[in-house]
Amino acid sequence: MASRKPKTKNCAAKAASPETKTRAIFVLAAKKPPYTVYGNPFYDHAGFGNVFSVNENGALHENIQNYEYSPKSAIHGMVFDPTESYLYSADMWADKIWTHKKDLDTGRLTFIDSLDAPEAGDHPRWVAIHPSGKYLYVLMEAGNSLAEYVIDERRHVPVFTHKTYPLIPPSLNLRNKNYRSDVCAVSHSGQYLFATARSNTFDTTGYISAFKLGPVGQIERQICMNPTPTSGGHSNAVSPCDWSDEWLALTDDQEGWVEIYRWKDEFLARVAHCDIKEPGFGMNAIWYD
Repeated sequence: MASRKPKTKNCAAKAASPETKTRAIFVLAAKKPPYTVYGNPFYDHAGFGNVFSVNENGALHENIQNYEYSPKSAIHGMVFDPTESYLYSADMWADKIWTHKKDLDTGRLTFIDSLDAPEAGDHPRWVAIHPSGKYLYVLMEAGNSLAEYVIDERRHVPVFTHKTYPLIPPSLNLRNKNYRSDVCAVSHSGQYLFATARSNTFDTTGYISAFKLGPVGQIERQICMNPTPTSGGHSNAVSPCDWSDEWLALTDDQEGWVEIYRWKDEFLARVAHCDIKEPGFGMNAIWYD
């Protein structure tokens, strides 16, 4: 452990330097005590994740841990299992899916395992987990695909089922560099999963896909793949409603808007559109009741 301290300080110093392109990219707040908050840097010098404690009002208190990934890592998405005992991380640049165990008293993390992506250069970007805790879904940004994993009941690590699903039309070539898949999310009931892909050119649309999930989370079928109104820009992020399967939000930063879709009888219908012409608007939507 002593040998890691200089490495941590050196990495942190480089990450904080204005001469590097390191940026904060993702944050995940625990919903169970002690309500610790987990964050990731991105681009260069992003080999450590960060854990923060909070005070009695929920405000950030102190950085209690910097836990190690790898020197090549660039984590873009994380998710807890339903018990918040295990954390799964999508590592774009190291092409891995990481598993850490959470100390339920302190919130600190311990490394359990890392697993290579199905193919080199897939670039795992986002992760979602079924409410049963038995299946994990990993979105591959460069592979433009969704990979299904079953969770090993003994070790709590993801095991690739060798099932992947396209997030852009396969006729376009899944490794087409004009597309970058974005996010995936499970519906309120756990019966459906939605995933999106972005286009890198404004004159080409992105796509939104829907999947039917089985009782414990296995993917039964891909229901649809619909073009989105624009490329999506840096976003095209789908956010299912937290209390109903009926509604989805889709954000766009090419033009700056949020749209609401109705999901009924396994069809998507756009029912509302709101332009928000603010610089940088449109990355993600959060439902609030």
